[in-house]
Amino acid sequence: MWVLSLIIILVFSSSAYADAGLLQKTTKNAVFHIPWEGNTISWEFNKKDWGTWNILTVSVNKKYISSPTGTDWEYVYLAKPKEAVTADWLGGNHGNEVLKTLEFIVDGQVVKDGLYKVESNLVIKETTDLVYPVTKEIVGSVVRHYEVNLENPNRLDFSQKTIWHTDMDIDRAYICMLPIDKRYGRHFEMGNIKDSFANNVKTGNSKGWQHVTETFLYGDNSWGMIAGIDSLDSVDQYQYSKGGAFVWDLASDHVKLYYPRAYEMGWRSVLADTIWQSASYFIVVPVNN
Repeated sequence: MWVLSLIIILVFSSSAYADAGLLQKTTKNAVFHIPWEGNTISWEFNKKDWGTWNILTVSVNKKYISSPTGTDWEYVYLAKPKEAVTADWLGGNHGNEVLKTLEFIVDGQVVKDGLYKVESNLVIKETTDLVYPVTKEIVGSVVRHYEVNLENPNRLDFSQKTIWHTDMDIDRAYICMLPIDKRYGRHFEMGNIKDSFANNVKTGNSKGWQHVTETFLYGDNSWGMIAGIDSLDSVDQYQYSKGGAFVWDLASDHVKLYYPRAYEMGWRSVLADTIWQSASYFIVVPVNN
């Protein structure tokens, strides 16, 4: 029925939707299709097994630009309560996060499952709790905001506010990530650094290590992506991170960009009621190869 309904809308209402986007939402998946400079760009979100919703991927004309592996984009923390012994990953693709509220908002109106014409923007508002799995304690809460505007359909903006409820020790914290297919992201420019990773080879190496707020990744196939954070304040000027932002060659077919707020500098102590806020953005761009 979903496919048939989508075909009917696209065929019989093509003129009405020529300058509009189309949101297709089910109980487990949401895809936002938008006309863009003779192409169709699609931002996809999905529901994790534990209930939270996250960015899944972005594609142009049904070709995945980012890696559709379900890995993290928004944030993830390797942390433990102060008195605990072992740290666990909280959030992102690792679970240990519980959905509290979720709203999909089309042109200012909250929508449910279905097909929706979008004339202005799609906003997703989500709140969650971070749960330390050993004790089942709620150690933090997160307010998320996603937005894609038809004026800039190739750009997704994300912001989050994490409130820590207990004294924490944090080993690693990433507040913006981008998994990208090597066909569209094996080369990168970060600050004064330009470097590349080999196709079809996994080295496990990381490159970059720059104190930057923006990175350009591109490949050999017409498209690339820019991913960045709003300011160095989002990462505390990298004072708790060894090196800075970096790109990890984690698979033979894709790499992943990271902006760390804590990384390989020992335990970072964070007091209860501390608030971590950040904003990030992801932009698909054409590349002349």
